[in-house]
Amino acid sequence: MKAHGTLIPTRFMCSISYLVAAIMVFSTMTENVLASLPKTYATTQFDANSTSLLVALIITCGCIGVNLLGFMSGFSMFIPAVNVIVIISHTLGCIYTCIFIMEGWHYLTAWYMLVFFAGPVALLEVCIIMASFCLGGLNRV
Repeated sequence: MKAHGTLIPTRFMCSISYLVAAIMVFSTMTENVLASLPKTYATTQFDANSTSLLVALIITCGCIGVNLLGFMSGFSMFIPAVNVIVIISHTLGCIYTCIFIMEGWHYLTAWYMLVFFAGPVALLEVCIIMASFCLGGLNRV
């Protein structure tokens, strides 16, 4: 099997793994929010930090969903360079998300993971989808 023949299933597995890891963060939100608070804190501080983490997780899951939608629709499935970028980004995102869960990192780390791992590939996917509709397809030479 050629190398580009393994990119498609690898991309699917990396994206699904990252989505599962991001969904798993919902179960450990309290620990991550408490890591950001002092010993004595007000309920409003906890609620504000919890809301911020919830928004970051929802946006992350949305970005992964957009990526999977474009992939499963075939817009970017057969573009090897995009597959490699998504594999690297989602693999690193999944690893850091798992460490985020296990170590109970500060909740703001979720925003950094969104900006570095989920956001750029979702933006790339949206650009590919828009180019397919607006420009009539991509030149995949």
